[in-house]
Amino acid sequence: MTKDNAVIFKGGKNGIIVLLDETADFEHIEQVLRQKIRGAGNFFAGASTSITFKGKELLPEETIQLIKIFDDEADFNITFVEDSTGVVSMPQTPIKPEKIPHTEKVLYKKATLRGGQVLVHNGPVVILGDVNAGAEVFATGSVMIFGSLRGFAHAGTDGDKTAVICAISFQPTHLKIADCEVHFYEGVPEEIKNAPSYAFLEDGAIFVDNISG
Repeated sequence: MTKDNAVIFKGGKNGIIVLLDETADFEHIEQVLRQKIRGAGNFFAGASTSITFKGKELLPEETIQLIKIFDDEADFNITFVEDSTGVVSMPQTPIKPEKIPHTEKVLYKKATLRGGQVLVHNGPVVILGDVNAGAEVFATGSVMIFGSLRGFAHAGTDGDKTAVICAISFQPTHLKIADCEVHFYEGVPEEIKNAPSYAFLEDGAIFVDNISG
């Protein structure tokens, strides 16, 4: 590939394949990707597709940054993303209950948190992976999990009552939003845990609902 072709889009069986020049530096790839998405106009509008990155081997944070560029510049739903390490994210349905604003304070984490691991962040958190039983997430903003939530999540740790907690599979042990906490001693209802769901604070209590309503 030449530098003008640092990023090439190709159609695949399951979605879009993005070929990345192995010799190009990552900043150049970011610039070219953003330009090419913008140049595509309404080509992506309203579509639901998968994305597979090939060519240059990416660090986890670089994969997430490229996903963020697609999310910033293109109006379509990503059903899953795959890179050289395998599947990054595979939501069962598109998940956008409340789009978290993209600022420097948003933490994108591509990992599965295992029991005993704790993630703390000043701002919103987007996790591309699972939060297993015994793992904990603390964020001053909202928490969005493109995977299963089986551990503990606390959104709005600084008192933000508008923060929400979302997950593709919703099976937490307990949750906290701002200063309100709820335990699921008998587990969450089947209709909640088997569908993308979110928790929100209203009238001093935490409610959980399917994203579809």
